[in-house]
Amino acid sequence: MIVVSNDYKTAMKRPVKELASYIELEDNTRLTSADDLINIKISAEGSLCKTVMRKCEITFLGEHFILGQEVKLANGVKLANGTYEYIDYGNFLITETTTVKDTGVTKVIGYDAMIKTYRPYTPHFTYPCTVGELADAICSTCGIELGNNDFVNSDLDIAIDLYENINGISYRDIIQEIAECSGSTAIINNENKLYFKSPFNTGEQLKYANLIKLKQEPLYGEINSIVLSRQPQEDNIVLMDNDSIQEYGLTEFKICNNEIIDKRREEVITSIFNTLKGIKYCPFEADTEFLGWYEICDKVTIVNDVGMEFDTIIFNFNLDFGGTKEKLQTKADTKTQTNYQRTGGLDRRIKNTEIVVDKQQNYISILNEDMYEEDGIINQNFTDIRTDLEDIRLGVQRSGGGNLIKNSVMFAFDNNRLPFEWIVEGNGTLDIQASNEAISNGGLAGNVFILNDKTVKQRISVKQDNSSIQEDQKTYYTFSCKVKKDSAGTGYVKISNANEEYIIPFNNGEVPFYSDYELKALLPTMNYYDIEFYGNVDSNITFTDNMFAMGDFKTQWQQANGEIMNTQVNINLSGVLVRSSVYLGDYTVMSPLEFAGYSMINGTLTKVFTLNKDTTEIKKLKVIDEVTMPPLKIVPITTGAITGWAIVPTS
Repeated sequence: MIVVSNDYKTAMKRPVKELASYIELEDNTRLTSADDLINIKISAEGSLCKTVMRKCEITFLGEHFILGQEVKLANGVKLANGTYEYIDYGNFLITETTTVKDTGVTKVIGYDAMIKTYRPYTPHFTYPCTVGELADAICSTCGIELGNNDFVNSDLDIAIDLYENINGISYRDIIQEIAECSGSTAIINNENKLYFKSPFNTGEQLKYANLIKLKQEPLYGEINSIVLSRQPQEDNIVLMDNDSIQEYGLTEFKICNNEIIDKRREEVITSIFNTLKGIKYCPFEADTEFLGWYEICDKVTIVNDVGMEFDTIIFNFNLDFGGTKEKLQTKADTKTQTNYQRTGGLDRRIKNTEIVVDKQQNYISILNEDMYEEDGIINQNFTDIRTDLEDIRLGVQRSGGGNLIKNSVMFAFDNNRLPFEWIVEGNGTLDIQASNEAISNGGLAGNVFILNDKTVKQRISVKQDNSSIQEDQKTYYTFSCKVKKDSAGTGYVKISNANEEYIIPFNNGEVPFYSDYELKALLPTMNYYDIEFYGNVDSNITFTDNMFAMGDFKTQWQQANGEIMNTQVNINLSGVLVRSSVYLGDYTVMSPLEFAGYSMINGTLTKVFTLNKDTTEIKKLKVIDEVTMPPLKIVPITTGAITGWAIVPTS
């Protein structure tokens, strides 16, 4: 709860009150509700053992460009003595701004300091350390101050870097794992500090007289069972209170795949259980007369219209300063029951190695599994050996796109026929085309690119090797491609970084005809490789089936994660592009930014239709039968003495 005076609370609970808000810019300029500032909204959503990030929406007049600035927000109320007392809500980083030119109104969106933790984790901390020291190191890296370092399990030792080999993890992910192992909720308070906060008893009552609307739901809890789980194999350990279960029914809280506690679940489950056991609250939704001092995890008592009291914890709030509206809300956590339902999401890489011995069925199964999410695609690689009385069976699977080269055969290109994801250099020509010839000679992609005095290159992220990685855990990479070249001219494929270089040369007089080339078992000394293709003048060097993947040996060509591409349709993380290989000027785009159709009209590329929010904009429109907009419709009159349009009722 934000600390305010009793006079402030008294003034905010009056039926009539005078409010004043401001935002303070980095140059200490203030925009106030008395001049350019129109409105401020602040909202947040949270839950137990989660991270919470507050969002602000600000509306103002005038020319104030604050994109990228950290602004301070405050709201005040006029006290009985005629002075104003303000609540400082802390700093917010402005990440988006929209200005309506006709009205001069600007709307901006910003977030509190939690947004700074959305950076990818980079292994550079010193180990061993404690969980509290790890939290402090994360805050120092992200430019945040840690508000408390004495939370539950803050003294737990971490011997090694648990996240070094996990792809796609951010500092916020690690903060959430700290919140889980401490039974707390991670918030940024109004002093811009990171707190691991357990439900805090404010001692306050929200009386019915201070509420505009109140919705109540049945009691959630009390929490009486803690499950620490490894997913997807449902390897669980449980600690429960049977007396509480008999009185309240089972309320289970499950924590899955937490790297900090994974190898020591038996050691920490008691402390987590003691922290979360007994938590109960009544889910509710209330519109207040606008109070403004409550934070996530604040415990309050609500008095309803018949005088009944019920305790709850605030996990969501929305403040609207201009409308003097406040919505407080708490939703019940989704209940799990480990013995009956296997649930759990795959948020990052999960490695699983297990041996299952079934004496009843007389078999032994050995499973080595790696599941991970990349660009929205779930990949599962496994080796499964099963032996019983009759035989030994081996199963191997590799799923998901394994190619690390994006747009590897250049199906996707812009209006200037420049391929997406590639850097193109040189004064010559780059020709991209479908090729039945390549397919007839073993090519899988069916698309080629031809270089004459031209270079194309792309940077690939890889896992850097070092001497501390054991031989059986090193990550190798292999490149392969098919090449056709005329007798004249030269070319090459080069894979390099600042420390190493590998070249496949194509010399004058050589005439490969969709021949296979490869560079095997590359061990990166840096965290990237640049892959470069070159052909000199008149070489007509043709490349297809370009593949760069993890492993010691060549694998058959496939597209990269998140890609589905051919000569007609391109689907990748940016959206969907439908483009004819014959009519290159006509295509349709469906992406987060637009759904639109383009056509080459009189030599000019023109947007012929687009969906703009709730409005469809069209260059030309041909209607066959009628145009209807109730209660009227337009129908054609094609016979009789007078032809034209008739506007008639729809019924």
